[in-house]
Amino acid sequence: MKHLYLFIFICSFFTLPAQVADYSVTDCSGNSQSIYQVLGTGKALIVASKGFDCSICVSRAGGWGTWAGSNPNVQVWGAMTLTYSSSTPTCSQLNNWVNNHSWSSIYTFIDSNEFFFSAGTPRYIVYSPVDSNIIYTGGSESQARSAALNASNSISLPENSLESLQFYYANGSLHFRKVPSGNTLVEIYNLTGKKERVLTLRKDRKDFSISDLPKGIYLMRLSNQSAAVTRKIVIS
Repeated sequence: MKHLYLFIFICSFFTLPAQVADYSVTDCSGNSQSIYQVLGTGKALIVASKGFDCSICVSRAGGWGTWAGSNPNVQVWGAMTLTYSSSTPTCSQLNNWVNNHSWSSIYTFIDSNEFFFSAGTPRYIVYSPVDSNIIYTGGSESQARSAALNASNSISLPENSLESLQFYYANGSLHFRKVPSGNTLVEIYNLTGKKERVLTLRKDRKDFSISDLPKGIYLMRLSNQSAAVTRKIVIS
C-alpha cells in the first residue's frame, strides 16, 4: 500500500507543466540570446515561427512589429524559415524583412535547424518567466499575446507569495528570483520518490549547485509557513 501511495503521489505531478531545456540562437549580426537568458529578466518570451514565403506571416508581420514595440515587458523572437521550401533562408532576406516590417523590437534570426518550426507557419510558442515552462503553442496570435502578458504580469504577485517565485536551471545550478521573505524549504525528488536534495532558500541564498544530479526530470516542492507549491525541473 505504501508503494501505491507513492506511485499516486508521483503521477499526480505530471499534470504540471514541465520546465523546458535551455536553447540558444544567434542572429545574422552574431548576437546570441537564450531562452533562459530572456526568462531570467522576468519577461515572458514569445517565439514566432514565421515563413518568408507564408502570405499570412507577411500580412501580419507589421502588426507584430507594432505590438512588440508597445509591450516591452514581453520579449518576441522571430524564428524565420521557408515554409514551402527546404532551402535555408539568407541574411539578406532576414534584413529586408526586419526593415520592411519594422521589426526593430523583435530579435530576429534564421531558424536554420527548424527547432521552432512544426508543420506550418505562423506558429507561436510562449515561455513563462515564472518557472521556464511552455504555456502556449499554436497558431493564434491573440492567445499567444494574452498568455505572455498574463505570465509577465504574474510576477507582480505579493512578495511573500510562493506563486511569484521564479527559477531556472543553467550551467549545473538552480537559480531563484522573486524569493519570498523568510526561509523557504526546497525539496527535490527523483521520479522514484527518493529525496535528492533539501535546501533552504532565502533572499541572501538564491543559487544552488546541483551539477552532480543525473540528467532527467525532477520534482521540486517549495514550502514555507503559509503555503506549498510543486514544480518540475528538467536537468539537461
